[in-house]
Amino acid sequence: MTGSRRIGKFAHGITQIVDEYTMLAQNDERVGNRLIVYQEYRHGIYALIQAMEKYVRASIFRLVNPNNAYFRDRTRTHDVDELLSFLIEIVSADITVRHQIQQQLDDYVLQGIRFGKLHNDLRYPKYSDYHDNFSILHVTAQDAQEVANRLQLLKKFLHDLQYLSY
Repeated sequence: MTGSRRIGKFAHGITQIVDEYTMLAQNDERVGNRLIVYQEYRHGIYALIQAMEKYVRASIFRLVNPNNAYFRDRTRTHDVDELLSFLIEIVSADITVRHQIQQQLDDYVLQGIRFGKLHNDLRYPKYSDYHDNFSILHVTAQDAQEVANRLQLLKKFLHDLQYLSY
């Protein structure tokens, strides 16, 4: 057998990219919450982080032209923290305002959780030079609820943030 096979079929000509990202985020959120109900905390949290990523991308593309290569390149990351920093950069050119928005985001929404790091820690064992061995992150129902709460606060933050850019 030669060649490669593809799974699925691409739908080309998507013009409402914000709507597409929002729909994908809502689906990830729904699936994440269902996984958590079935005590699949690792996979549920991962899906919720995927939802965060897509909600932030939708917010970015609501403000900028998604067809512009610069904006597409800047949003290729899967790091929610990087995407949020870029969103704040778009929302305000004033460095003081950016700092204040970032501070509110860190203090009231993310509360010190680095979702870019968590995204990878959920998926892979990692080697620790300090401990000279591998470790894996274990998560609980309480951790899953914490991430679900952060997601709800992030959605509200993103909704409110759009008013600053006008």
